[in-house]
Amino acid sequence: MFKNKKGLSTIVITLLIILISLVAVGIVWVVVKNLVSSGTGGVELSAKCLNTNIEVTKVNCSSVGVSRICDVVLKRTGTESSAIAGVKLVFKNEMSGESSSLINVAGNIEPLVGKTQTGINTTITGVDRVEVTAFFKDASGNEQLCSQTSPFSNPAGF
Repeated sequence: MFKNKKGLSTIVITLLIILISLVAVGIVWVVVKNLVSSGTGGVELSAKCLNTNIEVTKVNCSSVGVSRICDVVLKRTGTESSAIAGVKLVFKNEMSGESSSLINVAGNIEPLVGKTQTGINTTITGVDRVEVTAFFKDASGNEQLCSQTSPFSNPAGF
């Protein structure tokens, strides 16, 4: 039936090379697509964080038994209007080097309106510094902390 098998093997080799090339292009495309789509989420979060500024404007602490209870007034500025998921607070005593555990204040802070969080048990005596960091939630519901932290200090204490 086929007397010239030499011509047939050339066609088969050519088809195999084309098929291998298409598979390789498909694999490279999937890798590049995943890299690009994962990078855009990080860029979007960074842009939100850069345009969101959360500041502590007032701190009032009092002793209740052995506890140190603080009230904190937060103010949001910046051009980002997306809702934030909340902020993380850390209370510190610079003299003793003590710091509280990370305190989560959930909920959005409206731009230019602010928010007062009361009844925070800091467990730290002589609080003289509060650091605040905003966070957003990504598409899968995980908290994504902003890289910038705003400190509020009073060497005399609160």
